Amino acid sequence: MVSKSPHVNGEAAALKKRKREPKDDAPLSLKKLRSKPKPKQQRANADESPVSADNPAVDTADGVVEVPAASASASDPSSSLQPSPEAGRDAPAPWKVSNPMGGRMLDLDPIFSPDEAHLIITYNTSLQIYSTADSLLVRRIPLPVSRPESGIELASAHIVSTVLSRGSPEYVWVACSDGRIWHINWITGAGADTPFTIEAKKVLDMTVESVEFAHATEDVLLVLQKLTKASGQIVAYDTNALSTKNGKLLHTYDDSPQLLRSSASGRLIVAAAKEAIHIGLLKTKSKPLERLGDLEYRFHSFGATDIITCLDIRTTLRTTNKGGSEIQSVDLVVGCARGAIYLYDDILAKLPSGSSISKASPIQPRKYHWHRRAVHSVKWSEDGNYLISGGYETVLVLWQLDTGKRDYLPHLSAAIENIVVSPRGSSYAVHLDDNSTMVLSTAEMKPTTYVSGIQSLVLGDRPSKESLVRRVWKTVDEISTPLVTASSPLHPSQIFLSVGNGQQATLGGGGPSTPLLQAFDMSSFQGVAKHAIARTNPTDANITSQGLPIIEPRVTKLAFSQDGKWLASVDEWQPPDRGVEPFLTGSKTPGDVCQERREIYLKFWEVGGEENSLELVTRINEAHYTTQPETIFDLASDPTSPRFATLGNDGIVRFWTSRLRRRDGIATTGPEGQQLRSWACSRTVSLPAYGQQDDTAEHSTQMPRSGALTFSEDGSILFAAFGAASEAVVVAIDTATGSFRDVVSGMFKGEVRGIKALSSCLIMLSDEVTVYDIVSDELQYSFGLKETSQAAKRLTQLAVNYESRSFALVAPVPNPSQEKMRRGAKSELVVFSIDDPEPRLVQTFPQVITAVFPATGSTGFVVVDSAAQIWSVTEGAEQAPLLQPLADLGMAGGEESAPQDLVQDDGEASDEEMQDMDVDMDVDMDDDYEIHQAVIAPQRLAEIFNTAPAFAMPPIEDIFYQVAGLFSTKPLKA
Repeated sequence: MVSKSPHVNGEAAALKKRKREPKDDAPLSLKKLRSKPKPKQQRANADESPVSADNPAVDTADGVVEVPAASASASDPSSSLQPSPEAGRDAPAPWKVSNPMGGRMLDLDPIFSPDEAHLIITYNTSLQIYSTADSLLVRRIPLPVSRPESGIELASAHIVSTVLSRGSPEYVWVACSDGRIWHINWITGAGADTPFTIEAKKVLDMTVESVEFAHATEDVLLVLQKLTKASGQIVAYDTNALSTKNGKLLHTYDDSPQLLRSSASGRLIVAAAKEAIHIGLLKTKSKPLERLGDLEYRFHSFGATDIITCLDIRTTLRTTNKGGSEIQSVDLVVGCARGAIYLYDDILAKLPSGSSISKASPIQPRKYHWHRRAVHSVKWSEDGNYLISGGYETVLVLWQLDTGKRDYLPHLSAAIENIVVSPRGSSYAVHLDDNSTMVLSTAEMKPTTYVSGIQSLVLGDRPSKESLVRRVWKTVDEISTPLVTASSPLHPSQIFLSVGNGQQATLGGGGPSTPLLQAFDMSSFQGVAKHAIARTNPTDANITSQGLPIIEPRVTKLAFSQDGKWLASVDEWQPPDRGVEPFLTGSKTPGDVCQERREIYLKFWEVGGEENSLELVTRINEAHYTTQPETIFDLASDPTSPRFATLGNDGIVRFWTSRLRRRDGIATTGPEGQQLRSWACSRTVSLPAYGQQDDTAEHSTQMPRSGALTFSEDGSILFAAFGAASEAVVVAIDTATGSFRDVVSGMFKGEVRGIKALSSCLIMLSDEVTVYDIVSDELQYSFGLKETSQAAKRLTQLAVNYESRSFALVAPVPNPSQEKMRRGAKSELVVFSIDDPEPRLVQTFPQVITAVFPATGSTGFVVVDSAAQIWSVTEGAEQAPLLQPLADLGMAGGEESAPQDLVQDDGEASDEEMQDMDVDMDVDMDDDYEIHQAVIAPQRLAEIFNTAPAFAMPPIEDIFYQVAGLFSTKPLKA
């Protein structure tokens, strides 16, 4: 049977939108088009309600319904929304958004606490403190980096430096590029809401030294500020100067300032320009320093051999006759943009003497060269006998200065961004480009701490060190494609994401490459595995002889089978236009050759047990092919059986099932006797092009087309949407026979972006969001997406949760002044119930949302944004499936949690106190025992201990907290 929707031809053609003033709480990315009229009784109740601003008029004559939409701001994640209940119905449970977790680690040095028990890592939106003993997140301190002023968000603001306080090690100083400076207690989190503000055009860098004044020893902040494009100044601030915004100007120079370092309690300052080094020495005075204004420095500058990317100082002090200390020698090491490392021994002896600013002649350094590209970080070892460096090559290099020999720690997971030597010199903290940080022991060079986050593409706040040298290619400057994700039924707490070999490898070559699959556990908030499911070059020299990057494939589709034992993936690779000149013949264009030489693979993986291992079982080359490889529009998994379906640009739906692998007619077995299986196409179905069964899609291949797939909840019907823009049809295919059950046309405006089945309804996404009841053949309601760019259209996504019978729509917020999805762009999340056209939740996020998917085993959704943060959207009182810091659980430890009232000066409780404690405890235990005896159902414990395999289980503290919560709950007393 072939039928067309009556809402497309006839009455729907006469639908007109009512012209209304935009409401402040209405969705920014949606506009209501039409809705199914309410029943007569509900319309009567609606007519009895007074018309006001809060209760607008409802006009059902033309099918247009304007309803108030609930809204909330992402700045208040704890807020929840509750739409107005309809007459005769109970109020639905409110939806809420959790606090964000994770983020992108910035290109800043991690900080060890003085006792090396904690590691402080700076993220793009927060400070996070981890325990070095067990890699647990102790505390997360949000930083309001982006701030709205006059309705405009300062998208260019970013953190430029984080330094531990010299006088009070429990505090850190954090500097932002817009002039805000935070003084934060990282143990308690105090101070994040009250920053200082200085008058500066732009802050480039900051360092902190403990300077001894006559009255006291204070922290002095040395801030590198930008004046013009090629000039800067160094200004000193103490606490009083920060309050009055009047600092002490120390030095001004015109050599493109970049880095600032200091040493020896402020006696030495080293500022690195693009190709120059400025060294400042504190002028000695007969009297002690009285105030900040007494600071005066003598600066010397000399030219560098190459563009400076990093530097480190080693200062040797000696004791004076008066019992003080002075600088004996200074050794300076500099890393450069073309791979060389330059060492300046005892540089103070080579500088000219004098009391004024001077420019020294070039100083000849010692050169060390191993890195092929920019040196991202170089540090002195604690004893000064070694240099430790790292860069794009994913190799940690140890230079032995006495012998000139090198030791290597190769094959790290990504490029090295930062290296920090611990205060005792017993370990190295290495920050990698794939959003991870590890702590290595210096004795065995083995990791003792590992922290990993979401490794998706994030546009940086400032250019990479690789961009200091002009390259022949352009990096990616916007996020134009969604993050491909999947959830496994075997591991409900884990999500699987397609990622690249770090930011630099992902950004290179003009298009993002994502050949890896990251398994990320949300309960422990750690990456548990990473698999290469497409061709990749993680540590090889992936640069051609012409200096061009070798482009890696991109994973476009992921889907798990209903039992979680199989994973299907689609990856694509297309040669760049620059490499197809030898293949140009006749009238072929570079684009035609690229299409012909494109590689598209459909792969089936067998998922291992608790190890999360993947074994490639079958690879299908060009699963959809005409005269050239055709794009695979969508990949769907059958919710009732291990079966997949694909839809290609050839207009054919293919069903894929597994079968026993046979050799010479005999079934083959594995090493452990298990039966081996392979995957093959079990059925093909040609789709109609324009709503007619005899006009198949393969007859018309000229117009660009799009498509999407979805199975019904019982797996009996496969819905395939396919066709040219605004001409796509929806075909209901019987999965048992392959016959057409129904064909619906006119449901899409523009390209097909997605289709989902929920109960008896189809949710279709194009330039409009349409909810259509396929059984009753009725249009429920429809929303139109406002005008957006092509990148914004690709980032519009749809997700369905079957448990809550709701669906979530994500769309970038329209911004006429910003066509590309760069930093500063926002997204909006709208949650609908399938039975109600009124949104249950409207939430604006400060970043672009790159992925949204239903939370496995939950009624809510999980959101991943362009800052590598994870948000949880839940209904009612349901708990977010994300890790909470130990401080939020009351298990952070430390001095703030110690029971001071029970501790004497000698650290022991008195006998009287212990006796009173014993009596109170006995009384409480007896009372509780008489009141009730805790009875815990076995399934409650199973929910705690069976959430993940042993290696991916939450920390033991979290498990103890959950189990104790079951036994400690007391019933209400009568």
